[in-house]
Amino acid sequence: MTSSTPFFSYCGVHYKTCPVELREAWAAVGTSENLNTILKKLIPDNVIEFVIISTCNRFDICFFGKLDAQKIYFIYYELFQLSLQNNKELIQIKLDKITSYVKINFDAHALRHLFKVTASLDSLVLGEPQILGQIKDAYVKAVEFGSAQSLAGPVFNRCFRVAKKIRTQTDIGKNGISIGHAAIDVISRVFESFEGKKIVIIGAGEMSRITAQHLIFSKARSIFIANRTFARAEKLALDLGDAWPLELDDALNRIYEFDICITAASGNHYIIQKSDLKDYQKKRQGKLAVMVDISVPRKIDPAISDWDNLFLFNVDDLDSVMEKNREMRKHASLLAENIIEEEVQDYIFTCKQKENLANVGRLHSWVKNVVDYEVSRYMRDINNGKKIEPQVISDAVAKKIVSYAASLAKNNMKIENDENTVGDLLEFLFNLSEQPLLPENIQKEDNLFKLPMKNNKMNLS
Repeated sequence: MTSSTPFFSYCGVHYKTCPVELREAWAAVGTSENLNTILKKLIPDNVIEFVIISTCNRFDICFFGKLDAQKIYFIYYELFQLSLQNNKELIQIKLDKITSYVKINFDAHALRHLFKVTASLDSLVLGEPQILGQIKDAYVKAVEFGSAQSLAGPVFNRCFRVAKKIRTQTDIGKNGISIGHAAIDVISRVFESFEGKKIVIIGAGEMSRITAQHLIFSKARSIFIANRTFARAEKLALDLGDAWPLELDDALNRIYEFDICITAASGNHYIIQKSDLKDYQKKRQGKLAVMVDISVPRKIDPAISDWDNLFLFNVDDLDSVMEKNREMRKHASLLAENIIEEEVQDYIFTCKQKENLANVGRLHSWVKNVVDYEVSRYMRDINNGKKIEPQVISDAVAKKIVSYAASLAKNNMKIENDENTVGDLLEFLFNLSEQPLLPENIQKEDNLFKLPMKNNKMNLS
C-alpha cells in the first residue's frame, strides 16, 4: 500500500544528462542554507529533510518528505535563478530545458538509485572508491546542518552498509581500469613487491602524478620524479610527499640504477634510446628491470626490448590490461546489482513491518477507546443501582466494534466494482467462513496472516 505522494526522492543532474556549465552553476549556489530557504518558502508547514550530493560529475539532492515532481522542478529552478546573479550567460536556458536535465526517482526507485550511486555503479569510472567517501561527507554535513535527522538516517546508514557489502563480496573495486592502475598491474607481473625497488618517473604531469600515487599506495618507497623543467619535478615530488626530484639528464645518466622506469612525458622524440645505453646491461649485472612507456608518442626506444632481463611495456599492453579489467568490473557490477535489489526489497519489507506494527498499535488504541466508552456507559448505570448482565455489556461492545469497523471500511476502502463489498473485505481480513478467530481454539500456527501476493517479494516499484 503506497500513498499518492512519494516520501523519498532522489533527483539531480550528472555528466550523462546535463552540461558541465549548468552543473557548476547549481553546485555554486546549492548550499544547505539556500535550499532550506527555498523549502521554507515553498512548503512552510512541512518538514523536509535533505542531503546534497555535489561532486565534479553530479549535483544531486535526496529529499525526505512529501514532495512531488513539480515542487522538485521548482526547487531546481529557484537555485538556477540564484545562479544567474553570478553567471548572466545562463539566462538563455529556459525552464523546460531545466526540467529535461533533472532526473527524478521516487521511493523504491530512489532507494535503488542511491545504492547504485554509493556503490559506484553510476560513476564515470565504474567501481571508483571516491564516491563513497563523498556521499559520507555529504551526509555528515547534512546532519551537522540539521537537514538530515530521523528520516534520512536509516536510509543512509543502510546505503553505507550496502556499499561496504558490495566492496567485500564483489571485485567491483579491484582490477583498476586507469592507466596508472594498469601500469602497476604489468609491473607486478615481474616484481611481486615494490618494497626495496628504486623507481624513476619521467614526466611531471597529471599521468605521472596518478601513477606515482598508485605506486605509493602499493608501498613503493623509493620514487624519483625527473622532468625537463626541474621546478615541475620538484613541485610534484613535494606534493606527493614520498618522492624526490631529479634533473632529467641526471636521471638518464643513472638510468641503470633504477629497477623500474616509467615515462609519461610530452614531445615527439625518444627520451630513452638504445644507442645511449651501451653499458646498461653490464651495469645492471643481470638484475631484472621494467620499463613502462605510457607516453603518446612513445618515449622509450622499442629496440631495447631485445635485452635480457629487461621488460618493456607500452600503452597497447596497458590497454589490453584495462580492457580485461573493465570486463571483470562489469561482471562484478552485475553481482552488485543483485545485492542492491535484495537490499532494496529487504529495506521495503522492514519498513512495512514497522508500519504494520504501528498500525496494530493504532488498532489496539482504537478498540480500547470503543470498549472504554461502552463499558463506562454501563458502569454509570450499574453504579446507579441498575442490574445489567455481563452478556449485555459484551454484546453492546461487540456490536459497536463491528459497526464502527464496517462503517470505517465502507467509507475508506475503494470499491473496484459492484461485486466487492465490505463483507468481502472482512472475509479477506479474518477468513470468517473457514476459521473464525475464537480465543479457545486459536493456535499460533493457525493465526498466521497471509496476504495474497503476486510474488514472494514486496515490490513498491
